[in-house]
Amino acid sequence: MQLPAPVDLTRLLGALAAVALPLLLSFAAVPDTVFYNQLAAFAGWGVWLLWRGGGSSSKLAAHRPAMLAASLALAVCAFFAVLRAGIGQGAAALALLSAIAVLWSGARGGSSDTLAIARAWWLAGVLCTAVALLQYFAPSLADGGLIARNSTPGRAVGNLRQPNHLATALLCAMVMTAWLWQIGRLRAPWAAASIAAMVLAVALSASRTGALALGVLLAWAALDRSHPRALRWTLAATPLLYLACWAALAGYASLQEASFYASERLESSGDISSSRFAIWRNALALIAQQPWAGVGWGNFNFAWTFTPFPDRPVAFFDHTHSLPLQLAVEIGVPATLAVLGLLGWALWRARAALRTPPPCAEPSNVAAAAAAPATTIITNDVTAARRGSSPIISDVPSPPPSIARAALAMLAVLALHSLLEYPLWYAYFLLPAAWTLGAFLGAAPPRADASTARGRNTNASSLVLRGAGLLMLLGAAWAAWDHRRVEVIFAPPAGAGTLEARIAKGRQSWLFGHHADYAAATTPPAEPSFAAFRRPLHMLVDTRLLIAYIEALHEAGREAEALYAAQRLREFRRPDAQVFFKECTSGNPAPPFQCETAPVALGWSDLEP
Repeated sequence: MQLPAPVDLTRLLGALAAVALPLLLSFAAVPDTVFYNQLAAFAGWGVWLLWRGGGSSSKLAAHRPAMLAASLALAVCAFFAVLRAGIGQGAAALALLSAIAVLWSGARGGSSDTLAIARAWWLAGVLCTAVALLQYFAPSLADGGLIARNSTPGRAVGNLRQPNHLATALLCAMVMTAWLWQIGRLRAPWAAASIAAMVLAVALSASRTGALALGVLLAWAALDRSHPRALRWTLAATPLLYLACWAALAGYASLQEASFYASERLESSGDISSSRFAIWRNALALIAQQPWAGVGWGNFNFAWTFTPFPDRPVAFFDHTHSLPLQLAVEIGVPATLAVLGLLGWALWRARAALRTPPPCAEPSNVAAAAAAPATTIITNDVTAARRGSSPIISDVPSPPPSIARAALAMLAVLALHSLLEYPLWYAYFLLPAAWTLGAFLGAAPPRADASTARGRNTNASSLVLRGAGLLMLLGAAWAAWDHRRVEVIFAPPAGAGTLEARIAKGRQSWLFGHHADYAAATTPPAEPSFAAFRRPLHMLVDTRLLIAYIEALHEAGREAEALYAAQRLREFRRPDAQVFFKECTSGNPAPPFQCETAPVALGWSDLEP
């Protein structure tokens, strides 16, 4: 009779560093509150690659065509990002190249790696749930230490400080919790309780995206009949459980005279899409104007801000809130179809993983696992419990079912979120998504004509991935140092020097110099050179920056451009911009230049600083 294998704590710690730590880190920086969460993701996955070397490549050749297609899709995006690296998009290119390395790690990983990552997701989900509960029911404990302060009363925001990100992290954790339940590595009562608690946390987040994503779990339960009956019913019941939690929280808020954001938003008469419908219409108009090459990677905000849109949303948007639209508007329709086509072809080529279980056991356990019938596995599980093993985690050394269906479910959750927002622009979702895609592609059974990669190729590919991990780790350390040069501008410690000196030093930053440029352009005495506007205008235009740019254009004698930019600012109808137009009254005999309403025959590209 087999005995339970101990949990590989070293591998689990590595997985926790890659998956859980970035989601749970509460330390925030200025001006980017989730900068260190993203940095933790790069460092954690760098440690994972450096330590694991990408896993085993014994099955790699069988999946190389699909892997190359997925890698090429990411490389195309990285190529367009590199073209814009001169104005601050270098970080995007580095993130995409890192995702390629993590993608190959996911395809090469064995069952021990997969189990470690799944357990890390489960633990991350449980801890994110604890954070959400404390933020809502005991907000005084959310002091910015272990628990992030909640700036939105009546809802949980997680340590990522973004309710939709919290909900998506919880949905991913639910998927992996279900898989651990399915393979017998997490006791059914604990798994069911974990899923129920995570659904409650999704309700606390008041995330409409999270509520919609529960439909993925329902579809998974309906389509995948390999699940145990109790697991299928649990997954299928998650939407109903969400409604029950929602009603209970609304009742609790009413009795306690407290706030529950989801209920309050339902009673309001605001835009249900939060301006998404409007920004999608504007994005489609930009695509129609430049369908072939797009406006340039990372250039959507600039092109959208300086294109006439009388019906534009009031808020400033730096993203279309839809991944396909974002790609189409920035790199053009042909390149977008190529990227999505490559990803679709890679998924289609690996479709056999959904119906044929691959050999997931580690080589040392294959023979024993293959010889053990299902009854032996169940007996071992019961025996393990009687011998005092963990009452929560089960460690039966049997070959687990394929990760492919769970991986596809997680990818579906992230894809749904990507249709409504931009989660993959954050490293703590991009890198796990890359690993999960690689795990799905690597789970497909080898074709009859596929050869096996061994020997020198195996060693070389492992060395490449270890090198990529080392570069990610060193890059994260360098980025932390580089970011400090702009942090001190907005939150100076004692003895940090004058504002002018801090701005001058911050502008030397390669990755984050645009923050220093923003300060130089908008802080009196403002920078007279247009060089201060070049980078921040291509990151995110806001009222303060746009007014400063309009005044700089006017003082430089570029009257047509100044008036054109002022007309775009007027379209936003923002309260904080009204002071700029306060003299534009019918009784003013000599209104300033920004009051002119006659259209100016310019385009967004004419507004380049």
